[in-house]
Amino acid sequence: MFLIPELSSEPFQIFLWIAYIFAVTVVVTVLRSRRKLDLPVRDVTKGHRWYEVEIFPRPTFCSVCEEHIMEGAHCDSCGICTDEDCVHAANKLFPCKRLSLPGRTSMDHVWARGNLPLCSVCFVCGVQCGGNPSLCDRRCIWCQRTVHDCCAVEDNRCDFGHYRSMIIPPYSVGLQLVGIRGRRHLSVSKLHPPVRISNWSPLIVFANPSSGNNMGEHLLREFREVLNPIQVIDLHSLSPAAGLELCRLLPTYKCRLLVCGGDGTVGWVLGALDRVKLQNQPLIGVLPLGTGNDLARVQGWGEGFVGEKSLDEILTDIAHAEVTPFDRWTVSIIHQRHFGIRRPAKVLAMNNYFSMGCDALVALNFHRQRQTRPELFTSRLFNKFWYFSYGAIDVLEQACVDLHERVKLELDGRPVNLPELEGIVVLNISSWAGGFNLWSGTGEEDVPPASFNDGILEVVGLHSSFHMGQVRIAMADPIRLGQARVVKLTLQKGTKMPVQVDGEPWEQGSATITISLRNRVNMLKKSEHHE
Repeated sequence: MFLIPELSSEPFQIFLWIAYIFAVTVVVTVLRSRRKLDLPVRDVTKGHRWYEVEIFPRPTFCSVCEEHIMEGAHCDSCGICTDEDCVHAANKLFPCKRLSLPGRTSMDHVWARGNLPLCSVCFVCGVQCGGNPSLCDRRCIWCQRTVHDCCAVEDNRCDFGHYRSMIIPPYSVGLQLVGIRGRRHLSVSKLHPPVRISNWSPLIVFANPSSGNNMGEHLLREFREVLNPIQVIDLHSLSPAAGLELCRLLPTYKCRLLVCGGDGTVGWVLGALDRVKLQNQPLIGVLPLGTGNDLARVQGWGEGFVGEKSLDEILTDIAHAEVTPFDRWTVSIIHQRHFGIRRPAKVLAMNNYFSMGCDALVALNFHRQRQTRPELFTSRLFNKFWYFSYGAIDVLEQACVDLHERVKLELDGRPVNLPELEGIVVLNISSWAGGFNLWSGTGEEDVPPASFNDGILEVVGLHSSFHMGQVRIAMADPIRLGQARVVKLTLQKGTKMPVQVDGEPWEQGSATITISLRNRVNMLKKSEHHE
């Protein structure tokens, strides 16, 4: 440990301490910036990934004692089931889904006995299997094929089934032990493409477990059972950057990302993509689990997933999705000086829209209440009710009156004379506030076309919260202020105004806000021609 010598001059001693702390901070920052990304994985030799099931949804039999069970544990990786008393024995008797099998170029089927999906068909004889009231017949935990106990499988080599182009085979994965003593763990160290699978484009799933009334947790379990579990990223325990390490290890292959969550989760993953700077940018699809899901709507993925589709249907939609470019924007905020001092500039990424005034005020009140009382915001229906409530309150309070007198707007450098307004919305996508096309409005007027990949933003104004409500139900048109490649808003000195970027609100003081093109990413849009 470095010791600072005692000096007679107290100010000089203080200076040395400050210099010492500064030097240590710089060294730590540099080391962190150079640190290699780490994707930790579970050690499957220590047992299965169990989760408790209070009531099994179909007739289920313990994989150890073979007795019928109503409740127990289910492994979300290999799919075996057991009662509470047999969990320890199951960990010893049955190996879980292997994440890595180095030194191979192929592998055999890995069979799990019994508890087959309903209406399973033997891939050898073509007759229904798994229907007897007992632990019978087998299922491969990788390709998901099913077979009778009595049917002989001529070729035991596993080809990973219908979704082989999305799966990272365990023989393609290299793991290593990393970390310091006491905190060592397995991490993905290398990936190499499988030689026997054509058109290989692995799928990496990012899911927020708490999204969609905990639908995210259910999806994590289902995807682990079909894919290699290293491909399924739980965003409560791992960052998006850690999951993108799989893309970095495959620099010449185009990976596909499926983000299960709301617009905020999608923005989180896209922000990580900016920081990681991959050689080969992945294709990004969305499974909407949030409240508004505006980005998912314009990509054709629907207003919100509630379990109405099976995992097979989801994967099929991803396999047939169309690639479409998508504009992303930079929001630069330069604060005005106060007492000769200027706060550091703030730079944000925008995917959907930016708003200022009454629309942002509703989002700000909603956000503050959700942080204070999260138990009141447990479903999409409740969330929409609170949004409506805060909008109704502002109809009476009119907190953003005279916005047009406190803000200057420029579109591509041209000043815009603002009418009486309480809100301004800058749009990248056509879906706003949970699915409404704000730029088109009622559709009764001809308006210039809008697109999320033309490098142009649409700017509209709102008279009031009441007008915003009318627009939302298509009883009135917004005030179309114009289209531009660069949008600049200046809040006059002494002004404070609620603003939001993609649903993240705050109260902004006097500043100059500039919105300009950031980059373009490739998204997966649901194909209209595939059923």
